[in-house]
Amino acid sequence: MELYQLKTFVVVAEEGNLTKAAERIYASQPAVSGHIKALEEELGLPLFVRTPRGMQLTEVGKGLKLKADSVLLAAEDMVNQATSYREELTGTLTIALNTDPEFLRVAELSEAMAMAQPKLRLKFMQGSSGPILKDVRDRRIDAGFSFFDNLYPEVTALKLREIPVRVVAPSTWAARVKDKSLDQLAAMPWIKPDVDCPFMKIIEGVFEDSGILITDYIEADSEDVIRRLVAAGKGVSLLKQSDADAMVAEGTALICETGPVLSLHICFVYPKSRQGDPLIRALTDVVAQTWEDADCA
Repeated sequence: MELYQLKTFVVVAEEGNLTKAAERIYASQPAVSGHIKALEEELGLPLFVRTPRGMQLTEVGKGLKLKADSVLLAAEDMVNQATSYREELTGTLTIALNTDPEFLRVAELSEAMAMAQPKLRLKFMQGSSGPILKDVRDRRIDAGFSFFDNLYPEVTALKLREIPVRVVAPSTWAARVKDKSLDQLAAMPWIKPDVDCPFMKIIEGVFEDSGILITDYIEADSEDVIRRLVAAGKGVSLLKQSDADAMVAEGTALICETGPVLSLHICFVYPKSRQGDPLIRALTDVVAQTWEDADCA
């Protein structure tokens, strides 16, 4: 019995689907099937029932999954303990950024980590909140930032700050948007975030109970593109308070003082199974301190 077989077993149980499980562990579907078959043969017990709807755990499989979870956790704890015996932490941590590096204090985070753990390297990559959460859950990356509420039990989310969100319009639209209610603004052209963007969830949350629909819009999947389109006079949109204030200062946008107070939480997320990992502990400590220092400033 190999640890990789147990990991495959657990992922198939969680996904209920061989194809999705294969995607999570970067393996082919035949390889995943082979792992499960070999494990069932070694145990002498059926772990799954193959149905048209996917892979369903047998009663025996449900009990053995709990044991597999504990075995994998114990193996990870052993690695973590070995890491803690080193005088200095070494390695590379991949962190996904869901918005601009300045807002996420990437420079300050890098400097603080270099001071605290000089042999621990950070690798930053750009992403968006939804995919970042999935990649953290599947352990494709070590950690990341997200605006989305965490829905995955396999992920730990450290809330860093509540972020105000404002409705903004092109600066040339001052007369057009003055004293307009939210439903009146909805009838104007909009720059809508991508459907999987947390800003889109805010729009849906504001409008779904009132039956208001935004029908005239351009869709964009980048905050930078949204800012540029608003500045170009293409429509109304939602932006972080800091971005809205910057555009007002530049003279390219104005804030629409209407509707409910909107906000998102910025969270730092990492796999729950790694909360005992000295590398992750060092990283979360530095992230928390960096944002605490920002609040003090």
